[in-house]
Amino acid sequence: MSGTVAALAAQDRDTRAADIGTWLFLASLVMFYGALFSGYVLLRAGSNAWATPWTEGEMGEWPMAVDHWFRTMWLGFAVLQSRRLRGVGVPRSGLPRFAWLVVAAAAMFVWRSWTIAAVLLRSGATPAASVPLACWFVLTGTIACLVAGGAVASAWIAIEPVPSVQRARRGAMMERYWLVVLVLWLVTVGGLYLG
Repeated sequence: MSGTVAALAAQDRDTRAADIGTWLFLASLVMFYGALFSGYVLLRAGSNAWATPWTEGEMGEWPMAVDHWFRTMWLGFAVLQSRRLRGVGVPRSGLPRFAWLVVAAAAMFVWRSWTIAAVLLRSGATPAASVPLACWFVLTGTIACLVAGGAVASAWIAIEPVPSVQRARRGAMMERYWLVVLVLWLVTVGGLYLG
């Protein structure tokens, strides 16, 4: 009896430690990105003219006015599919069969971010050309790195051979991560494209 109680107490302690660690990581992530975004807001507020070449013209095959909605859709799809990492809608045995959709949606987001950056660079709109472009590259590049990191972590959770309870706990942590990244992206869209 005492062995079972001790095992449950250890499992509960591990769960609480993982939850606290996840929340601390997410808080530090929000603070880091908040500092970058605050710098952008201060620079933009103190500027008389603020050029936005990333919102004008064609960037590859899509007009820029529509592009951020596609990237938002892919990121939202990654958030929805991240529920499968914790076992929602997944049979009790085996790997989360559709967890690869999280990685595919994240890859589409990163690919499109890279494509837009390449088009801007080819047209001479480099980060060194102006402060607004430097801000655009830093903010969207940071989000693209967060999405790429989330894709790698989601793939690892999906393929790692661990018990389903442990995978469900890690999947719940990744779901929180994806929600935070989606919120940061929406803040970026509001600041860079709609502001």
